[in-house]
Amino acid sequence: MERDFTPPIPKWQPSVTSVSWHQQLERQSQLEQELAKTREELQAMQALLEDLPGLFEDKFRQRLQPLLEQQQRLLNDNSMLRQHLLVPQHGQSRPRRRQALLHAFGFGSTQAP
Repeated sequence: MERDFTPPIPKWQPSVTSVSWHQQLERQSQLEQELAKTREELQAMQALLEDLPGLFEDKFRQRLQPLLEQQQRLLNDNSMLRQHLLVPQHGQSRPRRRQALLHAFGFGSTQAP
């Protein structure tokens, strides 16, 4: 009777397990590479975030510069006009100059002192 004995089929199949183990190692390697890439992207984004305030400040200065230059030109023009009004014109009396100044500054007085 011993000759009719058949051994049981093993539950563990080495080929299937070894393939699965290799697939797990491959997947782990892929995930580690993806994690490293994601960390690099995160560092790049953090560096960009640190640079953003400076970038916005530079852009603001670039846009503000023409306005500051225009303001300075207007102030200079205003100063020249005031000087012109304060310098007596040939043949112009003081009361007329005072009227012109009051009118220029919006007081609109028509009475001469």
